[in-house]
Amino acid sequence: MKRIGEIFDSLSSKNDVFKELKLRMVLADLKDLLGESLARHCRFIEFSGGTLHFECDDQVWLMEANFMRRKLVEKVRQVLPDQQVNDVIFRRCKQ
Repeated sequence: MKRIGEIFDSLSSKNDVFKELKLRMVLADLKDLLGESLARHCRFIEFSGGTLHFECDDQVWLMEANFMRRKLVEKVRQVLPDQQVNDVIFRRCKQ
């Protein structure tokens, strides 16, 4: 009997809807990817053209996030090898 995670992985490799859902599930909890402090100040916006887009609520956290861009791409590629993640863009929230 297959575990639910295996079934979900299989579906996400065959169907774009499940692929997008898997990406959003991973990015919903950013603590594992960005660390707890930075995750409190950033949120995932969208994934388009191989680029993950995030917003940060403060200029200081935006600078910190930009230092982690390459590391974040590597982590996401490890967790989601079937996604074509090439870059990450952090921007300041519009208030």
